[in-house]
Amino acid sequence: MERILCEQCSVIVNDMEKDNRNTWIESSKLKNQYPFIAKYVPTVTEEELLLRKKRTQQHNKHSTSSLSTRMCWGNAQEATSILTAINYFCSIDERTVVHEVGMCGAGFDDDLDLALNGLKIGASPDAIICHGNGTVEILEVKNHCPFAWNRIHSNHGKKSKKKGHKQNQRHHVTKNASESTFSIRDFDLECKVPTQYIPQLMMEMFCVGDAIDLDTPFEKTNSSTPICTSAIMIRQTATRGAIVLRLRRDEEWLTEMIYFLGKFKARYVDGDVIPPDNFFWDGEESSRYRMFLKKTIELSECVEEVACIDHGRIQRMVMDRFAKYDTPPLFLDYVEATNVL
Repeated sequence: MERILCEQCSVIVNDMEKDNRNTWIESSKLKNQYPFIAKYVPTVTEEELLLRKKRTQQHNKHSTSSLSTRMCWGNAQEATSILTAINYFCSIDERTVVHEVGMCGAGFDDDLDLALNGLKIGASPDAIICHGNGTVEILEVKNHCPFAWNRIHSNHGKKSKKKGHKQNQRHHVTKNASESTFSIRDFDLECKVPTQYIPQLMMEMFCVGDAIDLDTPFEKTNSSTPICTSAIMIRQTATRGAIVLRLRRDEEWLTEMIYFLGKFKARYVDGDVIPPDNFFWDGEESSRYRMFLKKTIELSECVEEVACIDHGRIQRMVMDRFAKYDTPPLFLDYVEATNVL
């Protein structure tokens, strides 16, 4: 592999560029008007499609948890959600660029190193959005799995305990099964970033948001203002479109985050002590920690609704393969071996 990368790098790059030209066609080069930035034309062979179905069937045989299915769905749909961001933001400003990004680190300057007790931290957003006006935002996408176990979700069309969250079940009887196993879960998205994702978004803004010029990433700018002060989250469904949300960077919250990260490292990591359940909930840090959690809940509900994107505006695949379906089927049972995606 190392030899191939070193000796045939130019060949690989040329092949990749050739594949991209075959897979993506700019809308301006199409004969008919196209609603998206570019048309996606899959180059996968029929044999590869059949192999995907077999792999999925093998996964289902060995999987005993719905969580595993949800994680697989999220991983598979991540690129689609990023494409949703590209189509939406580039339609507003064609100068917008969505960059692929790896691990971004923080905590390497002396002051922060002291506050974190030597802890080095990092975060990896799904992408970075560079708007035409110079604004930089991190992008995080979440894909809500449409599959639900019928034995878990039995209240059809009833409101769940979550505010504004209405679920409708569409039952599906899998082949070789005596009773209904899965159903399609429809639900309307609310203007809220789930509380558990607030630390992730804040950490990503913190790590990306150092005053660094993106054109010269290894040189500090003269500005003390972080270059990234907001985060975009896209929550996308399989049947109800997507919602685009914006969370603003909160310096007070980040100060508390750094404080408790430093405390955790000093007390449990450096002290080689197994942390108890609900650490910091009681004791001398109790009041401060509970205020920190309260602030986290408040931030999850204080987000800006940027846009609601209809299901028909989500770019997924060329529909020619599924001409006989109103929408591409979500269950492989309904798809012939030569038509699986």
